[in-house]
Amino acid sequence: MDEEMLLHSSELELNGETFQINVFCSTAGRYFAKTCLSESDVIITDGPSVPETLKKHEGLLPLALGTRELTQSYLGYCRRTKPKR
Repeated sequence: MDEEMLLHSSELELNGETFQINVFCSTAGRYFAKTCLSESDVIITDGPSVPETLKKHEGLLPLALGTRELTQSYLGYCRRTKPKR
């Protein structure tokens, strides 16, 4: 398994909630961003560089969150809880 090195960390506010975005580089030279919504729900986006990976993740995060909220609403699930920092 590749080691992960944290290269960038930032927060993005969406609909009154703040989400942590971490951008990593693996030993294989791959860049990817992660946002943990819960212990069992992590959004991961890859890209060719730190800036492009971050931009892509920030663009896709609202869509991913909206899709989850629609699905949870349709299925009658409770709103997800944010992980503790």
